[in-house]
Amino acid sequence: MVENSIDYDLAVVGGGPAGLSAGIIAAYKGLKVAVFEGGTWGGLLSTIYPYKYVFNYPGTPRVLATHLVSEWVRQAADLGVHLIKERVTEISKERVVRAADRDYRAKVVIIATGMRPNTLGIPGEMEFSRNNGGVFPYVTEPELFRDKRVLVVGGGDTALDAVIDAQQVTDKIWIAHRKDEFRAAETTVDKIVTQKIAKILYNTELVEIKGSSEVEEVTLYDNQSEKKWNLAVDRVIIAVGLVPNTEVFDHLGVKMNNRFIHVDNEMRTNIEGIFAAGDIVSVYQLASVAAAQGALASHNAYKYIRKPYWA
Repeated sequence: MVENSIDYDLAVVGGGPAGLSAGIIAAYKGLKVAVFEGGTWGGLLSTIYPYKYVFNYPGTPRVLATHLVSEWVRQAADLGVHLIKERVTEISKERVVRAADRDYRAKVVIIATGMRPNTLGIPGEMEFSRNNGGVFPYVTEPELFRDKRVLVVGGGDTALDAVIDAQQVTDKIWIAHRKDEFRAAETTVDKIVTQKIAKILYNTELVEIKGSSEVEEVTLYDNQSEKKWNLAVDRVIIAVGLVPNTEVFDHLGVKMNNRFIHVDNEMRTNIEGIFAAGDIVSVYQLASVAAAQGALASHNAYKYIRKPYWA
């Protein structure tokens, strides 16, 4: 037993849709549960998409991302979930979670650490990502994009949703995609194409971002003609996918499936008593999917802890 530790039935690492859902279900079932979040409650919904409307969450056809998060947090708190605003720095195989130099012992740990935006690793990207210099992962604050020349990079749902949201504040939008067709929802693609919301640059890659104190110009590369050219812009949205937050459990020996944690149909990892849920396990990153997986992981954690007769 860890000395001076605080004991819980369930410790959930990550306060996004999966983690908050897991906490809500666990508390509803009568478990003593703590949810840890080192950043902002809600994960990407709060940090990257705070002004984004979620159209595909069942029962809420048009809900602001931050409102959805605030309802999860309120419900969790009302049910007695211990919402601990500390970053977890270590998880042991003995299910001891360390945060802020304090140990928390649990019978089950659910890893719900989620994802973060991918980067291109090109000149100027990091420099102009700081202090509102012009590089963003999404239309995080619409007023920063008002009447600006905006380049969106990417070909998935996030990139095309960013085009739709940017259209609310500017009519000068380009979208650069390294392929010759998009992988986003067909309805969104059709809207952008038919309404000519953005100028589409197929087979085009972003290779450099330039400017003085803010973004002023980008260098683009046509991967068919192999020619480079410059485009004057004020804002760049880089939406080229997500990468998993694995650092906190790298040492555990958790089995991975490419970038994601491998789980069975009960959301169990290969480590005894450690489950996982949400974007960290799923190739389909939706709030509804993450919330469902969090609920499933919590339900199976309850069975593992309580061993009810019906399990």
